[in-house]
Amino acid sequence: MKFGVLMLVTALWGGVVTPLWAGPRPDPGAYPQARDPRAAPEPFQQAKPPYAAQPVVVPRGQLLYENHCTACHESAAHVRDARRADSLPVLRGWVVQWARYLELRWREDEIGEVVRYLNDRYYRFEARP
Repeated sequence: MKFGVLMLVTALWGGVVTPLWAGPRPDPGAYPQARDPRAAPEPFQQAKPPYAAQPVVVPRGQLLYENHCTACHESAAHVRDARRADSLPVLRGWVVQWARYLELRWREDEIGEVVRYLNDRYYRFEARP
């Protein structure tokens, strides 16, 4: 009788069922345990990027220039051979003139930052002490 039941169980389950009388039971620690769905969820751990993202710092003078001045002229106005600014005071005068004409209400420090950006980017005039 045992042989017939064993044959039937083996045939039905494809040989994966091991009856108690057939041998030792497998070690329960040998297989990963399924997570109990009623248990509290594990805390979420955010993945860290492979690199530390550094913020991009754009000079304020560049932001002011790009927001207010590039609508009328691009960098071509600064790199042409017949440019009108030939010194740092003349460059500052042009920035002040156009800021007033466009009614930008820039403060002195903002004008200075735009002049510094234009000088560093295009003109390279020597700053006077």
